[in-house]
Amino acid sequence: MTPTAIQTILHALTLSLVTGTPLLLAALCCTPLQKAAARFLPCAAMPAFLAIFTTPINVVVEVPWFFMGSRMGLDETGRIFLCLTSFIWFLASFSSHNLLRKDKGKTHYLVFFLTAMAGNFGLILARDMLGYYLFFAVMSFAAYGLVIHKRTADAAKAGRIYLTLVMIGEVALFTALIILAHNSGSLALEDIAGVSHHPLTLILLFIGFGVKIGALPFHGWMVPAYQSAPIPAATVLAGAMVNAGILGWLRFLPLGQTSSSQGALLFVVAGALAALYGVIIGLSRKKAGAILGCSSISQMGLMTVIFGLGLLDYNAGISAAPILILYAVHHSLAKSTLFFGYELIERQSKPLSHLQMAAILLPALALAGLPFTSGAIAKTAFKELAVNLGEPWYGLSVFFLPITAMGTTMLMLHFISILRHSKSTGTSKNAEHSVIFPISLIATLTIIWLWPAARHSASHSLAATTLLQALWPVIGGCLLFLSWQRISFNKKVPVGVQEKQTGFEALLITATKLMQEKKWQKPQSGRLHSYRHRLIPHLRRTEKIMGRWKVVGLSYLALCLYLLFLLL
Repeated sequence: MTPTAIQTILHALTLSLVTGTPLLLAALCCTPLQKAAARFLPCAAMPAFLAIFTTPINVVVEVPWFFMGSRMGLDETGRIFLCLTSFIWFLASFSSHNLLRKDKGKTHYLVFFLTAMAGNFGLILARDMLGYYLFFAVMSFAAYGLVIHKRTADAAKAGRIYLTLVMIGEVALFTALIILAHNSGSLALEDIAGVSHHPLTLILLFIGFGVKIGALPFHGWMVPAYQSAPIPAATVLAGAMVNAGILGWLRFLPLGQTSSSQGALLFVVAGALAALYGVIIGLSRKKAGAILGCSSISQMGLMTVIFGLGLLDYNAGISAAPILILYAVHHSLAKSTLFFGYELIERQSKPLSHLQMAAILLPALALAGLPFTSGAIAKTAFKELAVNLGEPWYGLSVFFLPITAMGTTMLMLHFISILRHSKSTGTSKNAEHSVIFPISLIATLTIIWLWPAARHSASHSLAATTLLQALWPVIGGCLLFLSWQRISFNKKVPVGVQEKQTGFEALLITATKLMQEKKWQKPQSGRLHSYRHRLIPHLRRTEKIMGRWKVVGLSYLALCLYLLFLLL
């Protein structure tokens, strides 16, 4: 046997262990060896770290015995996503230990947790369409078990919404892959490069992967799922699995090799609406998990905008791809840290200290682009991309990004305010739970600054003009939050009622209160109050109807028929 053949076998073994180890532990959890398997839960991510450091770039190996001869490998993008994903799953595995000690349904949790981990790792390594689709489906359906784990009525409802949208996404994705395979004449991902993408394919891929990232109008699962799932499971949903949608777009619509002005408009408009909508509905929520879910809708909307800009032409795609990856790394680290901080507060017996509040505030404001944070680097790169593209996209850097930064600041301060008044559920004396949050926080504060690919944007973010441009939206967001709090507390509403407000209702109530604050509107305040209460039932009914799976499914079918009509 030649040295090359031996190397190929070793690479195939290493890559197979990345997905095989979690699946093996998941199988052991169904046997009397469950306790031993649970102790080795963090080890499930170890082969992923091994593959990162031992597998050369662009090495592709075929596995004849697996799913019609699937191909696995690591390119530069896959290495970044695998490193980020394995780090988050590793910390979440340690975080799950305390949950497993008290949970009667730990067998189900372990099986779904490990299966979702295997699917998440597998789709990153997949180098063909069938392999990606298989692992994407495995991860998506296994996550359903994490969403409904608590077995409450809210968890069951969140699971139904999640499963319905996942099914829509899977159908759309499978249809798009059939079209791509037919056009390219191959199942290999590298053969997609240069293939002309029809508008129908673009829309199907937007739906298929947009469900995973919570793109409008397929965002309905994200908030209830983050709120219902156990915190370690919500962490991997928000920090690791959500990136499967971004990676899917990069794989099947490779930036720098794909160009579509119509597709660019679709992604930019949908992303911009999601970025604003996430903030609006988040300010009406009264639970930390729900607020973080709304924040993810907003932040993933910004990444959708970046991807849309990359579809404008080939040069824009070459510039946008590294910025999108940089933004995904920043968001995943910051959001995971916030979930770990939320869990730390939940498990301790004493109230939130000033030091803890400051530590949680750093990644929270990093999402808003606070100077000297990873968010400032990501927002600087975003602004430079918009400026280089010229009009009309220059307006994104002048108006849109500052507005979203102010909204994110308000939302994150709202999150901190909720944490300060939240009640702990118990005490955790385990050493690992006291270090998980600091480790994640250190990673959030340092990795982007130490990353060679981000060096250019990092240096530009330290310029005096850039610092001022990043600082004033955060200050403005703080002032708006103080004003919004003053308006909100003028009239006390039971927490349960606030939690059931829809996004439309929250926007209407906030606008009405702002009008009532004006002196010249005081004589009409009673009339405004009456109009508001007449409209609220209609708004609730409208958003409830929009969330029904039949309505979503029929809308999706109508969209497909309309596109088919345009093709004829």
